[in-house]
Amino acid sequence: MSKQWDSLEDKAFGFVKIPPRTAKPREHGLTVMADKRLGPRMMEDVFELAGDYVDWVKFGISAPRIHSRETLKKKIDICHANDVKAFIAGDVFEMAIMQGVFERFLDEAKDLGADGIEVATAQIWMDMREKVLLVEKAAKAGLKVFGEVGKKGLGWWSVPPSYISKEINALKEAGAYKLIIQGEGVLEGVDEINEKPLFEIAARHDIRDIIFQAKNGDAQTWMIQNFGPEVNMDVESEQVVVVELCRRGIRKRGLFNLMASVKE
Repeated sequence: MSKQWDSLEDKAFGFVKIPPRTAKPREHGLTVMADKRLGPRMMEDVFELAGDYVDWVKFGISAPRIHSRETLKKKIDICHANDVKAFIAGDVFEMAIMQGVFERFLDEAKDLGADGIEVATAQIWMDMREKVLLVEKAAKAGLKVFGEVGKKGLGWWSVPPSYISKEINALKEAGAYKLIIQGEGVLEGVDEINEKPLFEIAARHDIRDIIFQAKNGDAQTWMIQNFGPEVNMDVESEQVVVVELCRRGIRKRGLFNLMASVKE
């Protein structure tokens, strides 16, 4: 039986007490690491340093399309060897949809050993019913589905919260494993964090089902301050260590000693 809480006593200076958090394998408090440019050896280095703090790797932007199959499979195998799961981000999915090759995309993802895919409409328009159907198909194919909500561009978040909530509910009911909240316009590309839609989402849904894209320090600090150390976040590969320190209240100003230090 795996332990529920991890205080890192097996790490350096293990006698120095720090706030614990849920141990791997986790279903919440997830750190999703976006991989955009790591080669296999660089990925091994990241995992040697911080593999205990990564739950999923997202092969992001359109990078999987220009990797060789052998390289991408090797990277997925490295993830699995380090108790990390892997999924293909939405960019290639969106291209596959536009070109009518969705089933082949699912087969390729499975053949490469990916654990999941992202179903996204960040750059294309799609009827919600069609998006739901695609989530259902991918889930029935045995893949974990990350349903992305939101579009690239700052204006999308002016839509009514009820519409956002409807999409989240529809994708979850269709079999989505987690819902990823597009960060652009709320946490990225803005002078100030657009708090209202984030609180609306947290108020209407189980936050354990939500992954927030948080690709800068201010966004990560805001998420932890407002939603706690077990909030699910999608971050860059070079941010994993700092994010884990922030989760444990021992890095950012204003977060030090924020978390309770004792768990049963």
